[in-house]
Amino acid sequence: MSYQIKNILIVGKGATASALAKKLIQYNEVEKIYITEENYSNTNSFEYVDLREDDLTGLLKFALEKNINLTIPTSEKALKADIVSFFLTNGQNIFGPTKEACNIALCNSIGKKFLYRLRALTPKFGIFDKAQPAEEYLTTAKFPVTIRTDEYSGILDDRLVCPTINLASEFISNLASKNESNIIIEEFVFGKSFTIYFVTDGYSAIKLPAVENYKFTQDGDGGILTNGIGCYAPHTKISNITIERVKNILSNALNILAQKGSPYVGIIGVEGVLTNDDKFVITEFKPFFQEHDASAILNLINDDLIKIIKACIEGFFADEYEEIKTNNYTTISATVIARQAKKIIKGLNCIEDLNNIDFIKVQKINNDEYLTQKGASFTLTRVAGTLAKAQEFLYDDLEQIHFEGIKYRKDIGGKCNY
Repeated sequence: MSYQIKNILIVGKGATASALAKKLIQYNEVEKIYITEENYSNTNSFEYVDLREDDLTGLLKFALEKNINLTIPTSEKALKADIVSFFLTNGQNIFGPTKEACNIALCNSIGKKFLYRLRALTPKFGIFDKAQPAEEYLTTAKFPVTIRTDEYSGILDDRLVCPTINLASEFISNLASKNESNIIIEEFVFGKSFTIYFVTDGYSAIKLPAVENYKFTQDGDGGILTNGIGCYAPHTKISNITIERVKNILSNALNILAQKGSPYVGIIGVEGVLTNDDKFVITEFKPFFQEHDASAILNLINDDLIKIIKACIEGFFADEYEEIKTNNYTTISATVIARQAKKIIKGLNCIEDLNNIDFIKVQKINNDEYLTQKGASFTLTRVAGTLAKAQEFLYDDLEQIHFEGIKYRKDIGGKCNY
């Protein structure tokens, strides 16, 4: 590894891109980080690039002009455009999976079929391209069911847990009216949601700390089902037996992809639900850290992430790493939602360290003032020696932040009285 990673291009936006940028800028060899991102707090460490995430020619031209040593796509849009294959063909260092490799994480229907092929325990499901057969399937389905679109859209209403056939039928009709090509219906599984992320060179995989996900918008798992609204790590309720079983499922998946000539290089998440002490189901794959958990995971990594990435790109990962070193801290994150747009966010200047905030979708009106846009606004993350202390820090900070229509869960990490 004779070359240095001085200039990095992160192709993505939101909390995931900003969390990754803050982690990578800590390493001495890194001098400059560029992000394809519009809404992020002012800092001299990062520069923002006015290019679409799927503008592959423009991004390549930029990478050549700025002498980019490493590109990391966190954007699903960029991965779908196959930025990895395009950059590799043009001799660029890039850390991520090709489109062919990560289709199992980008497309829910492909991912579900892949889990079935692996014989992994996954909720019973059906995939339909028309409303009528989907509604016929409901007549024999076990309720409640989860209905979702083929691709995660990043909005809060692209999936729904339906306790009755009438509600399910209405939601299917709504999706069909939007010309959704595939509608996935699966049995809803009660339990604790988790994600285990792995770093992989396409052949070998090493786990990162498991996270417990909070997916519903209301305390006690009520309200709308989302991709994730908060988390804590490491997960205290997941056993080593479960982690090893999940790793075996992933290893089988990587072997199949490698045999097809499409090894998965990068970060991959395996998401599931704990139904009992050592019982679980796998629900889907994730192509990178998600916005609600990126900072939580990255804050726990002690090993040099740049060296890990180099090893994966150059093919030395399996030889040089048996584990990825982590610290003994606990991290906890909450995503703040705005019910209304154009509301002034007050209290951010009361937060002791603004680096704890990763913006997702806000409008900056000056250096220290922001307006909400409807939906997920930002993720706030805190770190401490214990979960209870991290939780206390998190909610102390959240109490300082105010705007009309603010919403966040108040029970992340366990029931609390804030």
